Amino acid sequence: MNFRSAMEKVEFRVFDEEISHDDVVRFISDNGLERTPAILNVEGNRVATNFLATRELLCSYLNICVDDLARFLASLSSPGRIEVVKAEYEEISNLHDLPVPKYFEGDAGRYITAGIVVTGNGNDYSSYNASFHRMLILDGKRMAARLVPPRHTYLRWKEAVERGEDLEIAISIAPHPLFMFAAATRVGEGMEYAYAASLMGRLGVVDVDGLHVPESEVVIRGRITGEMVDEGPFIDITGTYDRVRKAPVVEVDAIYAREDFYFYSITPAGYEHQILMGIPYEPEIYRAVAKVCRVKNVVLTAGGRHYLHAVVQIEKVTDGDGKNAILAAFSAHPSLKHVVVVDDDIDIYSTEDVEYAIATRFQADRDLLVITNVRGSSLDPSARDNITAKMGIDATAKGDREKYRRVY
Repeated sequence: MNFRSAMEKVEFRVFDEEISHDDVVRFISDNGLERTPAILNVEGNRVATNFLATRELLCSYLNICVDDLARFLASLSSPGRIEVVKAEYEEISNLHDLPVPKYFEGDAGRYITAGIVVTGNGNDYSSYNASFHRMLILDGKRMAARLVPPRHTYLRWKEAVERGEDLEIAISIAPHPLFMFAAATRVGEGMEYAYAASLMGRLGVVDVDGLHVPESEVVIRGRITGEMVDEGPFIDITGTYDRVRKAPVVEVDAIYAREDFYFYSITPAGYEHQILMGIPYEPEIYRAVAKVCRVKNVVLTAGGRHYLHAVVQIEKVTDGDGKNAILAAFSAHPSLKHVVVVDDDIDIYSTEDVEYAIATRFQADRDLLVITNVRGSSLDPSARDNITAKMGIDATAKGDREKYRRVY
């Protein structure tokens, strides 16, 4: 399974009009493509975007219903196969030959946003780590990579630098969307390939100069060095600018691409960015809440950028279940800021229905839970040094359920 096989599963639009690398976001907006899979013509190259911009698209690759997504991911256990396959690649001379966009005027430069950094050893798939990292193009052979401590790629790079070595990496661009989802999911170290294989049934990998990389349209081989440069500013998930930080330099050794390749672009703060960051936390919340009450479903909402706000649906047994569910949700997703718990007769995908639950089943002096001075998300501009307040709303029926029965 590769990106081209995924294209056969969904409808997408193709645009022949050639646009500049700094005109991608405007073109998407002008054509109403924020949630639509599309192939753009960027300076004569094919750029794919938004193939994971909705939960419906993700579910189409998984062959499941949207309502089953959190439960399916929370209970996923079927092992998949990892197989070495062959792929024909041509070598590209330097990074400037790739259609890398500059998204917004205030960005530090052109950014690879859909690059999955792969590290590992030969065919020992338990040694592999795969994760997204934004990369600022510095010149034709160098990039600055945003590494987040204490995540796995950062720790592997730090250990390499402390040994006086560079960290050998491959960068996968445009693999199958389910591998993209696996790389965005927080799993144990060395588990990304196994998790991707479980999602896909079969994960095909290609030996690219000693590293086994998922079948991809573009593969960049290189090294993360100890050299540090400024990275940023750049838009993050809230649509606000992330601050400038020091980041390590990636030295590019080779760039490989399939004939007539598709490059992949994830629009910063767009729906696809939000889906990839947020939805992997839904099964984490589901599993955590299942330990304290009967959970039915979980959704991270669009208004919270699919990351900061959640709605949890439970089958309530006792009046304490709602608050227990709130605490469990916060423990499962440390960046979560607000959570609403509702009964199983409420449609969690309808903001109107959730608001109805708050209007008719919630009293602020009784059902509001506020937790102050706790760690939140570094992406929340209202937090101070990552310290925030969290709010849980127990919008479940209390006492006699008959008085809450909806006749109309």
